[in-house]
Amino acid sequence: MAEVALIRTAQGLVPATEADRELTQKWKLGQVIHGKFTKMRNAKFHGKFFSMLDLAWEYWEPVGGLIPRQELRGIQGLAKFFEAQSGKPGQLSDAVAAYISGLESTRAERFPAVDKSREAFREWVTIEAGHFHLVHTPEGIRKEAKSISWSSMDDLAFEPLYRDVFNACWRLVLSAHFETEQDALSAADQIRSYA
Repeated sequence: MAEVALIRTAQGLVPATEADRELTQKWKLGQVIHGKFTKMRNAKFHGKFFSMLDLAWEYWEPVGGLIPRQELRGIQGLAKFFEAQSGKPGQLSDAVAAYISGLESTRAERFPAVDKSREAFREWVTIEAGHFHLVHTPEGIRKEAKSISWSSMDDLAFEPLYRDVFNACWRLVLSAHFETEQDALSAADQIRSYA
């Protein structure tokens, strides 16, 4: 079951973030929603975190086609290994580029449309920020984002998470669109003030 954060206003309960708003819009009018609610320790920090994520998500444009970075690194790493063994650096670069291009074309035919997901983006940034654990799956070991549930996370645990996720957002997305980190934080604050 999905978690949702709500803010009590004079008009009633309203979604705290854009992600929460998207979730509540999926509910049918008149539908009864049942849940266990907890008063969050620091709702302003919660809002600040998600407005910063929303800002980065809005500026992020998916690139790289349908080949995940880990798979791409594996292909390129294997090519470099064979080049090192043969003593001829760069010898496989054309073959690797052709293989990757063919792989992208084949996958594009099988998967013509791929959604841009706010939740997947949040998980990706959390992992990139170093807040993950490793899990075994039938396909091998993979990284899984640590839970950011505020009902169980106090301010001491949240502070490094917020800092690390902001640094990842800055490094991977926002630095290409803002001159300073403070400019990005100000833009995120504007998003929060409109919410």
